[in-house]
Amino acid sequence: MKIAILYIGTGRYTVFWKDFYKSCEKFFAKGIEKQYFFFTDSKENFKNNGNLTIVPIENYGWPLIACHRYKILNIIKDKLKDFDCTFFFNGNMEFIKKVSLDELLPTEEEGGIIAPLHSVNKRHSKDELPFERNPESQAYVPYGTDHKYYHSGLLGGLIPQFLEMLETCEKMTDIDISNNIIPKVHDESIFNKYILNRKYKEISNNYIFPPDGKPFWKFFPVKIIQRDKCKLKYGGHAYLRGQTDKKITVLSYIIDRILKK
Repeated sequence: MKIAILYIGTGRYTVFWKDFYKSCEKFFAKGIEKQYFFFTDSKENFKNNGNLTIVPIENYGWPLIACHRYKILNIIKDKLKDFDCTFFFNGNMEFIKKVSLDELLPTEEEGGIIAPLHSVNKRHSKDELPFERNPESQAYVPYGTDHKYYHSGLLGGLIPQFLEMLETCEKMTDIDISNNIIPKVHDESIFNKYILNRKYKEISNNYIFPPDGKPFWKFFPVKIIQRDKCKLKYGGHAYLRGQTDKKITVLSYIIDRILKK
């Protein structure tokens, strides 16, 4: 069994890479061969080394860097054919407990791909979920659709099904962008439309736990978290995305925390 681990870190998002790599090596699929593919535009000292392959990419800027996620991952589609399965992890994710391969790996009968539940399902009705509602978009999901909403921060599955997903989602995204449409939640909107009428293995959001849920980790079997991109030490969300060169201040951080409560 060989696993390909896919990770995108452009611009200032490279700050998350080392902790992600260490935690994945420590907790995920112990004893199984893993090869990491780190897609980055960084000029830092990131080099091919052992189980790490650096894949140079262009930084499209926000929000296109998110929209083009499938195009970016598709760069290595030929290399992925040498693996049994693959998983993509969002830049701010970190393992905090042991995760076996069986926990995430879908079967052929399950559709060969995974779909992690989003925490918004617990807080909103079906028509309040953040699906793309523009009928001109390839990601369009009409009101009244009885379907859960899923994360795209954790993607994965068996190679043939994963490659099919990448190709289809890339084409959907290209059509939208050519029509000057940016889906509401970018690559996530595309993913949610893609799986609408397909089989998939549903994954609990304990494998992509929200950053504002930290006080409650001890009450749930949380295994993979999203680190808080709004933290002072990271400079704030807009700073990480390159939307500003100014880091957040202590005061703005406190105000942001208050407003989110």
